[in-house]
Amino acid sequence: MGFKLNPYDPCVAKSQIKGKQCTDAWYVDDNKISHVDDTVVTDVIEKIEAKFGKMTVTRGKHHLFLGMKITFNDDATVTLLMKEYIKEAIADSGMDASRVAVKPAKRDLFAINDKSEHLERKKAELFHSIVAKLLYVSKPARTDLQLAVAFLCTRVLCSTEQDRDKLVRLLQYLNGTLDLALILGVDSLNAGASWVDESHRWRIFPWSRRTHVQVDKTKIEHQEFDRSRSCRVERLLTQCHLGQNIFG
Repeated sequence: MGFKLNPYDPCVAKSQIKGKQCTDAWYVDDNKISHVDDTVVTDVIEKIEAKFGKMTVTRGKHHLFLGMKITFNDDATVTLLMKEYIKEAIADSGMDASRVAVKPAKRDLFAINDKSEHLERKKAELFHSIVAKLLYVSKPARTDLQLAVAFLCTRVLCSTEQDRDKLVRLLQYLNGTLDLALILGVDSLNAGASWVDESHRWRIFPWSRRTHVQVDKTKIEHQEFDRSRSCRVERLLTQCHLGQNIFG
């Protein structure tokens, strides 16, 4: 079909079809195929199916993928929401998350009480399982969880009652922010920057329009961060003909 792999991401390929670029990106056995002409997408799907067998195909602006509700918006942004996955994690935990916490963690997040009792085996395994679920949630859609989850990940092999309380706090925060979604978009493909949010240590990149639906009232300060990663993004997008010299 004439597709060429992107040298900076071997899971992205492109091909010129009918004078326009067709892009195919995949993860394991899932593909995302895009082209301005729907018939081209259909043709590519049929050729893939001829070699690998029938696939389940979804089209349009709304998709479910690995627990994420993905919505392509009319303003050229995409919304990632993991509400149902989070509700499932809260239910599976069996913990009381009925209260609503306004922040993911308290000031004593990193404080460790050596006298706190270790969790019994079943509770420890459950603790480990729920933290792993939240680690997954924190990567694509809920970056506001990353600081608290990062700490809890260090406690999965030695979890205590104190750690469990911190997990309950995080679940209470999630219970009150189930509709919090991540919106990804760009203002320009000719200028970009990497930023870190000093309030929650979020890493957000590479363009300015990456925000959460709900905005913290506290002042957020940013600083330039991780230029090496920005360069990789620039090269990846340049190969996709989506940007050039965007980071100067």
